[in-house]
Amino acid sequence: MTVIALDNRGVGKSSRPDDPYTVDTFVEDTKDLLKYLNIQEPIHICGFSNGGAIAQSFALKYPHLVKSLMLFGTATYMPPVEFDQQLKLLDQFFKNATPEEIIQIAIRNMFSPSFRKKLKTDKELFELYKNDMGLLAHVKDPPRYQDYVNQWTAMKGYDTREILHKITQPTLIIVGSRDKDNLRESEFMHQKIPNSTFEVLEGIGHAFIIEAPEKTNEIMWNFLKKHLN
Repeated sequence: MTVIALDNRGVGKSSRPDDPYTVDTFVEDTKDLLKYLNIQEPIHICGFSNGGAIAQSFALKYPHLVKSLMLFGTATYMPPVEFDQQLKLLDQFFKNATPEEIIQIAIRNMFSPSFRKKLKTDKELFELYKNDMGLLAHVKDPPRYQDYVNQWTAMKGYDTREILHKITQPTLIIVGSRDKDNLRESEFMHQKIPNSTFEVLEGIGHAFIIEAPEKTNEIMWNFLKKHLN
């Protein structure tokens, strides 16, 4: 089995055009990558957070290209008014924040209290997380604030609520129990997607792929083994 981890436009080592992004932009980027790599057989596609919205939309637009679907800590709807309110709050903070301040606010929003406490005492783990965010001065070509805005803006008005039932592929949905908004969204997805499996990681926050990687990998692998052939 081949695993491909792609950097969406605007993040990582991918280019960062300063254009309006949409979820469909990312869907088409994913399809173009598969074409470039000459991958013709159906894939097992996994998306976390905003990536889960991309994965949903990819499966809905190109169902013949998807063998199974994994949706992690993600949502089905982003109301435009709520989005604008959140972006305004983020603007007020992030535009003048230092990288260290951004890292601290991300930790508060992404993780459970117990994991936040662990990050305070485990310096090696904290350094790994801090470097992974790619915001510090020694990181080559760190992301700009505008790169984050471009990513977030893609979600404005996103809405798959009325068409989720069209996803017929085996679907794994995972969410942390402390990720309240996405917990409700994940429960809704499980109700609407007919062939779905639902897992809640108790006591874990939004970024459970970092907070509980072994458990996440175990659930993923047990799911994939059922659908590889």
